[in-house]
Amino acid sequence: MRSKKSKKATLLILGTVLLVIVSGLLAVIVPWAVNPSAQPNNRPERRTYAGEAPDKYGVWPTEDFTHADPPFWLRPARLESFYNKADLSPGNRMDSFLVLHKGRLVHEAYYNQYDAQSPHFMASVTKSVVSALVGIAIGDGIIGGVTDKVIGYFPEAETLPGWQESKRGMTIEHLLTMTSGILADTDEIWDGYFAEDQQDGALYAFLVPQKAAPGEKYQYDSMAPGILLGIIERASGQSALDYAREKLFGPLGMTSVAWETTADGLPTGGFGLEMTPRDMARFGYLYLNLGRWGDSQIIPAEYVARTPPRSKLAIGGYGYMWRNVDIMPLTGAYLATGTGGQRIVIYPALDMVIVCTGSPVDEN
Repeated sequence: MRSKKSKKATLLILGTVLLVIVSGLLAVIVPWAVNPSAQPNNRPERRTYAGEAPDKYGVWPTEDFTHADPPFWLRPARLESFYNKADLSPGNRMDSFLVLHKGRLVHEAYYNQYDAQSPHFMASVTKSVVSALVGIAIGDGIIGGVTDKVIGYFPEAETLPGWQESKRGMTIEHLLTMTSGILADTDEIWDGYFAEDQQDGALYAFLVPQKAAPGEKYQYDSMAPGILLGIIERASGQSALDYAREKLFGPLGMTSVAWETTADGLPTGGFGLEMTPRDMARFGYLYLNLGRWGDSQIIPAEYVARTPPRSKLAIGGYGYMWRNVDIMPLTGAYLATGTGGQRIVIYPALDMVIVCTGSPVDEN
């Protein structure tokens, strides 16, 4: 009798423990899946990385890519089919699909009159490139760090109409995690940003009204990244596009890049980049290598290590302008994503980068 009671008690304890664990996981996953504003971007950051990243693969496709057979466990055609069915939103078609494994192309396919030389619009993948430039600027020492106050780069803002005292606490990290409180949610705001007489697009974006205090709420916004490019321009003393060409595009051999700008020449931070899928793969490979390219540490390794969302359990969670994957989640994989099916997916555990581009079915 005691034995049966003991077994029941043990099962009850195990069941309770399992229920607590499952409830805890659901408490983490469900809010992020249902309500992105619930992402705890203010969780303490504990990831660190000291020194330079190692040369893991010894392959650097600055000039051109080498091709190789995929490893035995990888079926690129099936992976492509899976992404085509599971990841592209309705009304979009796949224009390219590339798989890079340990720096070598193991799969490359193009559709709809696109080829390896065709630049493709990147939509919000642009934001991830902006994040990389912020990391580079921190590594160069022209930006102090992600805790720098934004007002320090735009001191004149507090004397202008539209200034809000709550912006005084806004940091670069708030902009990187979409928790600045700024939300460009009207056509009128965007018309002003792209006006022909616009003289300072970044300052204009900084003065866009906040809908929440810094750090209070996650709000996805495509104008706030332009503030980061304005910070880079003011810190470097050169245009953000020239800085990107010198520090990022040039060293990686990314020769196909074009970038939409506002009237004052500021690249649009939330979208507007175009490049070939191969150049997208180069950019993804830089992140797979923790910011290293050849013998140079282009982006500080610690910055890249802290880029993905702070929990692998946050399906769709937002990091430094990258997201956790929703295909093969909980693996530590993360992606740059843009509307229409633009993807750069980093799978560190698999030594793999996936690039996907897409466009509306009815596009000519």
